[in-house]
Amino acid sequence: MKKVFTLVTIAAIAFLSCSKKNNDPIPLNLKAVDSTVTISGDVYPVIKIGTQIWTSVNYRGPGGIFNTGYTDGYNVQHGKLYTPQEASQVVLPAGWRIPSYDDYLTLLITRGARQNSDGSYSTTLAVAQSLMATTGWEEGGGNNYSGFTALPTGFYHLDILYGSGNGASFLHSSVAGAPPDLGFTIGPGPDGKPFIYLGVVLLDEDRCSLRFVKDN
Repeated sequence: MKKVFTLVTIAAIAFLSCSKKNNDPIPLNLKAVDSTVTISGDVYPVIKIGTQIWTSVNYRGPGGIFNTGYTDGYNVQHGKLYTPQEASQVVLPAGWRIPSYDDYLTLLITRGARQNSDGSYSTTLAVAQSLMATTGWEEGGGNNYSGFTALPTGFYHLDILYGSGNGASFLHSSVAGAPPDLGFTIGPGPDGKPFIYLGVVLLDEDRCSLRFVKDN
């Protein structure tokens, strides 16, 4: 049975004419590195971002398919692209989970998203760039100040690969026990600059990248 979700943008990004900064504007005590977690027999680096600890490369365990459209060749950080059902079969260590909608929202708030008077949240170009890897993106990529290292592996929709080279899409699970939905995407906005989406149409057979998170 197909599941369809409406497109919801969490941000109308105010695109700033930006000169690159050399320093992370978020206090350095919000993040830490140099730790790992073992999942399905493979070791993954992790990064502390605010009150959360994230895997900082994409999952590459059983199931899934490799992104055949990645133009600079596969590396271990690319991981695989998974359907919701495949993702729900991953056995995680204690404390770890597939990120929920709220987990991704927390990540964005930690990186600088601000709440509006109507309760919605807005991000800036700087928030997107802080989550993007410094290489691999067709239009230059980000600064990866957060250590999240989002790579533009794209996603498969109806067996067609979209966004390879300019978009990063990740599954999320917002309902306990339910398969994850495509929840968090960094892709080109109307003017081609990085734009953040939270909540995107997903069918059962679609595939995207997979990360894991736990509370610090």
